[in-house]
Amino acid sequence: MKAKGIRLINRVKLVGVMCLFAMTSLAHVSDVIDDISSCIRSANTKELSKYFSSTVSMTLLNDEGIYSRVQAEIILRDFFGRNVPTHVKISHRLDSNPNFRYVVLHLETSKDTFRVSYKLTNNDNTFQVTEFRIEPIY
Repeated sequence: MKAKGIRLINRVKLVGVMCLFAMTSLAHVSDVIDDISSCIRSANTKELSKYFSSTVSMTLLNDEGIYSRVQAEIILRDFFGRNVPTHVKISHRLDSNPNFRYVVLHLETSKDTFRVSYKLTNNDNTFQVTEFRIEPIY
């Protein structure tokens, strides 16, 4: 009888540890999304580019292309130099898939308002931006 009680306690401990691990993993995912949003809010393209994969499919207004991490950083630095962010709000986030994230932001700048969307894919347990779009809101 005493052995059953000890086994039950050990199972409860194991479930508790597993729940804690799962919550920690989910918190990290939210942090990546929030960190990227913060980089956009502050126009910190150097920090933002750290979240990019080696190549990024990018659409900026009417220009599309596949760029290296460095090229994407330069293009975004130029964009944010002309459009200083004043407010950023997460409009939509899809983070239920363990290998894929999709985020849509509402970006207000000194000149205009834009819709920013980006896709993150899991690469070696690290989420990286593989697609990044900035489109005007009419």
